[in-house]
Amino acid sequence: MFLSVAASKWILIVVGIIFLVSGLIVTSLHLAKVIPAGYNWQGPSFLVLGIVGFFTAYFGLRAVRPWALIVLAIAYLPWTVIGLIGDTRQGFWPLVIGETAGLIMVLLALAVLWKHYGMSKQ
Repeated sequence: MFLSVAASKWILIVVGIIFLVSGLIVTSLHLAKVIPAGYNWQGPSFLVLGIVGFFTAYFGLRAVRPWALIVLAIAYLPWTVIGLIGDTRQGFWPLVIGETAGLIMVLLALAVLWKHYGMSKQ
């Protein structure tokens, strides 16, 4: 397989950290009044998603817990797609490339772990 189970877990942990850092950056920029007030919901949203994603990936994937994959998919996938669409519309091509690569890695990691957990129940 392209990714190992351990690498898949680390990808999902790191994505949680990326969401946390993004939340801190956007919240800081909003508090410094550098970005428009219309973006004030994004910082706290990314912080919450990062916390949920990080702790779910770190603790929920230690054992065979398929529910953790569902939580991670809900936390990461919709927001990454929304960000990808928004950044594509605004022409932020470096972000589009990064988000596309991240989306592919998250999907691969979830698929590897889903297959792993499915096989381990047999």
